[in-house]
Amino acid sequence: MVATWVKKVFDGVGVTQYPAGPHRKAIADHYGGRALLCIDVSGSMSGQRLRAAIDGGGDFLTEATEAGYRCGLVLWDDRVVVHLRTGTPLPLLRARLLVAASRGGTMLAPTVQAAIDELGELTGDRVVCVFSDGGIGDPGPTGVLAARARALGIRFVVRGLGPMAGSGLATVLEPDGDAAEQVITDVGGLRRGIASMVADMRSGR
Repeated sequence: MVATWVKKVFDGVGVTQYPAGPHRKAIADHYGGRALLCIDVSGSMSGQRLRAAIDGGGDFLTEATEAGYRCGLVLWDDRVVVHLRTGTPLPLLRARLLVAASRGGTMLAPTVQAAIDELGELTGDRVVCVFSDGGIGDPGPTGVLAARARALGIRFVVRGLGPMAGSGLATVLEPDGDAAEQVITDVGGLRRGIASMVADMRSGR
C-alpha cells in the first residue's frame, strides 16, 4: 500500500525577526517606567560622602535599568546642577555621575520643579528618587510642588543620611516605602542605601 501523505517542510520568518512597529515607542512610553535619580551634591557632600553616593547612584542606575526603567539623573544643591532626562543611555548617566562635584547650599524645590517639567505630562510609572544628607531648604515651596507632582501621578522614593534628613524628605515628599528604610544611618551604609531605592520603587509600582 502506497502512503497517501507526504512530509512537508514549513518555513517562515520568526516573530522576533520582524522590525518593531511604528507604535512601539508610544506603547513603551505609556506602559514603561521612568526613574529620575536625584542626588544631593551640596557642599556638605564632599569627600567620602560624595564617593559613596556616586557608587550607590551607579548601582541604582544599573539595577533600575535592568528592572525595565528608563533612567535619568539630577545632581542638585541649591539649584539643578545637572539634569539628564529619563531615557539617557546608561553609560552616559554613569559617566556624568562619576565626575560629580560638591559645592553650594541646599534647596530641593528646583529639583522637584524639574521633575514635574519632565515627567508631569507623561504616562506610565514615573518615580523621583531623592537622596539628601541634610536639609532641603524652605519646605513650603517644596511641599507645594511635591503635592502638584503627586496629583500628576508622580511617585517619590527617598533616602536621607541620618534621621533628620530622612524625616525632612518624608514629611515634604510623602514617599513610598517603609519609613525605617528611608534613613541611612551612616556613611558606611550610604552606597547600599541609595541603591536600595530600586526595591521601594518596584514594590510601589
